[in-house]
Amino acid sequence: MFCVSASLLVSVIDSVSYLIIIVLYFNCLMFCDNLMLVFPWFLDPPKNVSVSISPSGEIVEGSSVTLTCSSDGNPPVQKYTWFKKVYKDVQQKWTGQIYSITNIRSADSGEYQCMATNTQGSRYSEYKSLTVLHPPKSVSVSISPSGEIVEGSSVTLTCSSDGNPPVEYTWYKGSSSVATGKTFTLNKISSVNSGEYKCRSSNKHGEKYSDTVTLNVLYPPKSVSVSISPSGKIVEGSSVTLTCSSDGNPPVEYTWYKGSSSVATGKTFTINKISSVNSGEYKCRSSNKHGEKYSDTVTLNVLYPSKSVSVSISPSGEIVEGSSVTLTCSSDGNPPVQKYTWFKDGGSSPVGSGHSYSFTLDSESSGQYYCEVQDEHGSKISEAVLLSFKGNPSFTLYMIVGVVIGCVGLILVLVILFIW
Repeated sequence: MFCVSASLLVSVIDSVSYLIIIVLYFNCLMFCDNLMLVFPWFLDPPKNVSVSISPSGEIVEGSSVTLTCSSDGNPPVQKYTWFKKVYKDVQQKWTGQIYSITNIRSADSGEYQCMATNTQGSRYSEYKSLTVLHPPKSVSVSISPSGEIVEGSSVTLTCSSDGNPPVEYTWYKGSSSVATGKTFTLNKISSVNSGEYKCRSSNKHGEKYSDTVTLNVLYPPKSVSVSISPSGKIVEGSSVTLTCSSDGNPPVEYTWYKGSSSVATGKTFTINKISSVNSGEYKCRSSNKHGEKYSDTVTLNVLYPSKSVSVSISPSGEIVEGSSVTLTCSSDGNPPVQKYTWFKDGGSSPVGSGHSYSFTLDSESSGQYYCEVQDEHGSKISEAVLLSFKGNPSFTLYMIVGVVIGCVGLILVLVILFIW
């Protein structure tokens, strides 16, 4: 008799069982229409579901990309469904094992997932990220704070752009580069910062400029000046225009002053047929809602010929023969009279010169005197004045005393003769 152990018996039974299964399997391959109906324990839902992207590496806008879903399910996967995550929402996009995107755009960027399905169930892949690289498309500039910008405040310009990979920013004032970075801050802004600004957004795939924005800095008048036209000498009867210039923002208003009195408003002040009464000091005031400033004074010196020429006598009143007399000629011309000439009794030969003419009055020097003034505009003659004198009072007294004594002496002689 042979003694067989229990373990050996189990091993033999297992080997025979596997052998029978193998024989049935190959036999069914030849004669069975559905192997799974005979061996249902071989069926599985999809496993190892994954997404691959071709080409690998960087994906640039405008190129073509293929997404492929792979799975090893048994029976074979019958349906593939694709999903794209848009923010937090998942949207079904299409079906098929392969999804091709031609002329890919930045809007196609996102996370993709596929679901593989067979008769035994479904399984999802992990999300696969698709990043589309593209140059900047939309570039804009915002200003903070909005509204009026007053000199001395702080202003920040911010550039926004959607390029991928992340963009670099460059700021321009006009055509000159002034800063880099997403924001550009001007502290204590001044009038020199007024102008047009724009930003350039760029990455290795291209660049784009924003539209220009204008910084209009408001400030009070700073530089106020007055110009005179025509320049040079101002002659009576001509027209003169004073013009005030100022750089305030918003536009300024102008007020004109002669001395301390307001005489006109407006950027220009015109005096037609100017006269001597218009001579004086003028200035303008430039003002807006942020402040005011005065210009320096300018002087209008109106030139005109002598108008009123007169002669005065000193001393005034009765003049005694032998006294000293001074004649003074006065005139109001501008510029001042250059030459004074004295004439007597309408004679053509001058008897003296100078602003004043002094002499001793006697019978020969008495008569009518006048002066002639000359300036760059011409000459003018004064009215004549008469110089006369009274006799010497001492001589007259002597004459009276002599006559009285003579008369008294004659009377005495006659009386003596009469008595004798």
